[in-house]
Amino acid sequence: MPNFVRPFVAVSLILAFASCSDVTAPKTVSEAQSLWRSKNISSYSYVASVGCFCVLTGPVKVEVVGGHVARVTVIATGAQLTGYSTIDELFDQIRSATPALTVEFDRSLGYPTRIERCCLEDDSGSVTTISSLIPSS
Repeated sequence: MPNFVRPFVAVSLILAFASCSDVTAPKTVSEAQSLWRSKNISSYSYVASVGCFCVLTGPVKVEVVGGHVARVTVIATGAQLTGYSTIDELFDQIRSATPALTVEFDRSLGYPTRIERCCLEDDSGSVTTISSLIPSS
């Protein structure tokens, strides 16, 4: 095989294999919650950030043990907080919210990665981002 053809063959093979897996995130709350529940994760940590026109503490690390929030730590200062939710509680909040929220989900575990509450443009909403979810053993 000529040398100039090899890169095209390699790219074609990569694209063929990549198209075989589902790389899209769940589109609905039901799909995402089903995916999350199928993973059976009850102990984990994640990083949460809230953007709003309110008092902000910066990103926090939320630690969940046995399905309950065990600790919330402000990453920058180490200060301890309360008032954060488990992923299951976030799903409950999303389902019961009126008006409906705009939500994006993690493609492999299903947890919400971005929750937009109403109207940032008129200072009455917020955006919560959830990242770096790590299951505990």
